[in-house]
Amino acid sequence: MSDRRNPFGSPPPSAASISKPPDIYDSLPVAEPRQRKRDWEQDHQKEKVVYRGVDPKAALQVRQLAEELRVPVGEVARALLEYGLDAYSRGDLNLDPRPNPERLRMTLFPKGVAPKRKGRNTGRGKPSKEASWRVVTTWRNFSAELKDEIGVLASEKGLDIPVGELVSAFLQYALKAYGSGRLVLQPVEKATSYSLVPNGKF
Repeated sequence: MSDRRNPFGSPPPSAASISKPPDIYDSLPVAEPRQRKRDWEQDHQKEKVVYRGVDPKAALQVRQLAEELRVPVGEVARALLEYGLDAYSRGDLNLDPRPNPERLRMTLFPKGVAPKRKGRNTGRGKPSKEASWRVVTTWRNFSAELKDEIGVLASEKGLDIPVGELVSAFLQYALKAYGSGRLVLQPVEKATSYSLVPNGKF
């Protein structure tokens, strides 16, 4: 018989003795899923505020102003709301709630006065209006006092209006004041870290 290998037979002994190299993935330890620390979020949860029904156009202007001033959006929103609240307290801003036939509460924006929004087409031939309460706006860096003042003023004990409408009215008033130069927002540089000087000398 010739020395040619039989293709249908068993492999030669030299080929069978070659062992398969170990899989590198089998030798690695299985990493535990990384747990994200949420200490900062928990510590600052009281400074977070969530409002429904805020005018999206006003909220967008707040974001654009924050980018222009290079400060957090929540700080700009807080400054504008404080300005609007102060103006209302002094009597410079008149808020005149009226009955809302579509709801039990009063409204600052009767039908036809509220900012117009493009509705979605439901396929029934008539576009539907997006409910204002579906718009959710979230900001940070709010004091508990400011949140309480706005909440109490919007409640039944105050103007009896949706809080989103009150926030929208304050933002629109303050943004108009900023545009006319009556309200000045001056960003201040914030020190975030320190550096060491060699041998204590400059």
